[in-house]
Amino acid sequence: MKVDRDQFMDQGYLIFRNFIPPERLESMRKSCETMLERQKVNWARERGPDDPPGGEYDKARQPRVMMMRPGLIDKATANVVEDFWVADETLEIVSQLLCEPQPCITEMMMMCNPIRDWPGGTGWHRDIHPVDMAPLDALTADLMENGPRYTQWNVPLYDDSVLWVIPGSHRRRNTQQENAELLKDRAAPVTGGIPVELNAGDGVVYINYLNHTGSNYTTKQRRTLHGGHAIYGTYQELGFLENVAPWVRGRFESFVVRGEDMKNATEAALRAVITKDEAAYRAALEKLQPGAGPHGRTTLTIYLSKVALQMHILNNADCGPTDDLHRWVHGEHPITLNWGPDFTKRFTDAEAATLWSRFKYMDAALQSDEEKFEPAFQGRPMHYFFNELPAGVDAESFIAGWSS
Repeated sequence: MKVDRDQFMDQGYLIFRNFIPPERLESMRKSCETMLERQKVNWARERGPDDPPGGEYDKARQPRVMMMRPGLIDKATANVVEDFWVADETLEIVSQLLCEPQPCITEMMMMCNPIRDWPGGTGWHRDIHPVDMAPLDALTADLMENGPRYTQWNVPLYDDSVLWVIPGSHRRRNTQQENAELLKDRAAPVTGGIPVELNAGDGVVYINYLNHTGSNYTTKQRRTLHGGHAIYGTYQELGFLENVAPWVRGRFESFVVRGEDMKNATEAALRAVITKDEAAYRAALEKLQPGAGPHGRTTLTIYLSKVALQMHILNNADCGPTDDLHRWVHGEHPITLNWGPDFTKRFTDAEAATLWSRFKYMDAALQSDEEKFEPAFQGRPMHYFFNELPAGVDAESFIAGWSS
C-alpha cells in the first residue's frame, strides 16, 4: 500500500479511494445494519424518563454505534472487524503514519444519520482539550518532530461529504480571520475549509489536531466507520473476541499486551520522579515512545503531570474539580497516558502526594491567572493555556528542577 506520509504531515489527512472494494461493501453494509438494529434495542432500553421511545437514537444529532459493546459483534458481523479495523491494509497504512510502527486500535464505532436534520453539524473543532492535554504549541512541535501518536478514520459505506477540513491547520494556531469567523458562527463555513468528498468504500485518515467539522447532519442514510489507531490503548470490552477469527483475536491480544507494557512504563516514569532518578526517568520515556525528540519528551512529561494531578484530585475531595476535570479524572485516555482511576491505585497516598509536590509547579505554569478561551477547541473557558507553552515548561527543565 503506497502511503504519502509527507503529504499526510503537510495537509493533515490522506484519502484512499476504494479502500473497501465493491465486492466487500455489501456484506459490510449488511453487518453494520445488523449492529445498528441491535444497538437501537439497547438505546430504547436505556432511555431516561424524559427521553423519546428510541432513546439516544431518537434524539442524537449523530447516533454512534460503539462496536465493542457486548452483543453487537458476533460471527455474522465480525467481518467489519476483520475487513477493516485489523485488516493488513489498514494496519500497514497506520504503521507508516504513526510515530512508531506498532498500531493498536483505540475505538471502533459507526456514525449514523439522525432521524431529523441538524444544520451545522458539530461545528468546527480540533480534538484537543487543554485540561488533560498539552497546549497546541507543544502538541504541534511534538507532532512535526516525531509524527502522530494517533490517527483517526472516516470510512463511509455510502457516499459521504459530511466531513470538512482546513488543510494544514494541524500544524499551527488559528489565524485571526479564522478566529473571527469561528466566534461569529462556529457552524458556518470557514475560509480555507473544504469538503472531504468520499464515495462509498473510500477512506480518509487524518490527524485529530486538524480543524474539522461534521458540516451538516441530515436524514440522508449515513453509515460511516469511525475510530482510530494509536501506538497504545486499553480495552474495557473484549468479549466479542470469541466471535472472531483466531488471527484477529491474536492481534487484539497483542494490543492488550502492549497496553500493559505502556502502563508499566508510565508507572516506571512516575516512580523515577518520586526517587529523582534521572536515568530511570529517561529510560521510561524512551520506552513510552522510542526515539522521541525533545518536544516529544516534553509532551510526555506534561501528560505525566496530568496523571499526578489526577491522583491529587482523586485523593483530595476538597479540590472541588470542575465538571471538565471530574469527567477527565474518572475516565481514561491512553494516548495521553491517562489509564483510568484504577491505574492510580498502583501508588500509595504518600507516593501520590510526593508526585504532586514534584509536578505542581509545572501544572501551575501551564495556567493563567485569568480564564482563557480559544475557538474550535474542546472545552469551555478555563485557566489552562490553549495555545501557549510557557518558557521553562519542558522535560529538561523539569528534570533539572529536581535538584531544587
